[in-house]
Amino acid sequence: MKKTDEKEVRIKLRSIIYEVDASLFSDDDEDGRFSVIEADTENIEPDEIEINTVGTRRIADGRFEVYYDESEVTGMEGSSTSVSFDMSDKGIVTMLREGSVSTALVFESGRRHHCLYKTPYMPFEVCVNTLSVDNRVEEDGELFIDYIIEIRGAKAERTKFEMKLIY
Repeated sequence: MKKTDEKEVRIKLRSIIYEVDASLFSDDDEDGRFSVIEADTENIEPDEIEINTVGTRRIADGRFEVYYDESEVTGMEGSSTSVSFDMSDKGIVTMLREGSVSTALVFESGRRHHCLYKTPYMPFEVCVNTLSVDNRVEEDGELFIDYIIEIRGAKAERTKFEMKLIY
């Protein structure tokens, strides 16, 4: 019988979002690698979202997972989000959303991943180019992801995402 370690945690989420000129859907290569796009954020006023919530931290079968319910503040009320990674490879982080909106985003430094983002209205193709992943969740409860995301046909955004677990 496999042991599951589950604990309620407070979660502090912070996203700093910049609109940038980028086209992640161009120049496809077969292995998902993509050169870093110039995403100068120095002279751009960002949007910033900070959320404090309660969720669950679960460790089972070599995976670390944090999950929580979204709120009206994020515009995804009625959805739940999980952030997880294989404890033997902390450099690849997956974010799953289920509910009123759903998606599966993969963050891996220096790699580009195509994903699908489903809304009540229609699905959208999304491309995520991860600039960096700093995963210190096991050590001190912190995760930092710097990425560029583009919904096909919309302006790209650079997001600096921070998650802090407070036990």
